[in-house]
Amino acid sequence: MIRIGVIGVGGMGSSHCNSLPNVENCEFVGVADLRLEAAQAIAEKYEIRAFRDYQELLEIVDGVVVATPPVAHTEVVIAAARAGVHAFCEKPLSLTLAEADAMIDAADAAGTHLMVGQVLRFYPVHVLGKHLIDAGEIGDIVYIETDYTGPYNAPRTRPASWYGTVGGLLENGIHKSDLINWFGGTALTVAAEVGSFSGHDDWEDYTVSLIRYDSGAVGILRWGGFLGARGTNETIIDGSKGSLRLDMREDIAYLKKLGNSGWEKIVPARSGPRGVVGELTHFVDCIRDDKPPLIDGRGGRHAVEVVLATYQSAREKTKVALPM
Repeated sequence: MIRIGVIGVGGMGSSHCNSLPNVENCEFVGVADLRLEAAQAIAEKYEIRAFRDYQELLEIVDGVVVATPPVAHTEVVIAAARAGVHAFCEKPLSLTLAEADAMIDAADAAGTHLMVGQVLRFYPVHVLGKHLIDAGEIGDIVYIETDYTGPYNAPRTRPASWYGTVGGLLENGIHKSDLINWFGGTALTVAAEVGSFSGHDDWEDYTVSLIRYDSGAVGILRWGGFLGARGTNETIIDGSKGSLRLDMREDIAYLKKLGNSGWEKIVPARSGPRGVVGELTHFVDCIRDDKPPLIDGRGGRHAVEVVLATYQSAREKTKVALPM
């Protein structure tokens, strides 16, 4: 059994704690949080150990879920690597590329796995979409359009918690930054518009990114509450032989081949672990089988890079070349 602990039990940390008992080959052994009372409440629920100092937790685990605010990710992930402990780090991996590089270098030096919590890769509809693409069902990808948007919602109040200081695209839209990279490849350029209906110069209401990939594909990523009355979390992928529409809300894929008049509805397999349980199961399997994670530190870094390039492009009113 792989011994897993959680550092940071608020928000997503709590979700990971609730999910770990459902992960095969995993023993949930402890939690750590600066708010010892919060850690003790989780520990009592699951009959595990609680710590205020995460260094003590690192002494009893094989892997750790890092669910602190992103400003603390670098310190904790590097400490885990130095202790020989594998790390699953919640998104976004970092707030800067230098921080991401420091975590990647530490894991590489220690020979530990660093996985990033980009959970959309573990949604059945996206797994199915990647399978269909890799099988050549739509040919070579030429265009990708993905949304993480809601209906028009303004003016908006800046959140009082930590994520009110980092930007909505980096805190939340990073999900789709990673997903579009998964389908598109390595981003080469980003041109973007970022804006606010609420008067916050550094807290955006919407972003639109135009991304060119090394595969030759062009992608558009839209985030925020600005799409009129509709809002959508869909991903549309056009290829040389057909198109895919991945409906995240319905968890259904639609395939249309060139020459066909209608869309074929395809239901993804849902029997195995998925979502948060799916990504944690993958993390445990990577530790047990010593295999690289589907989304490692470098993949998590690239998602951050596309977001930071979006901000820079909008700020400087220019196209940004990657790597930054």
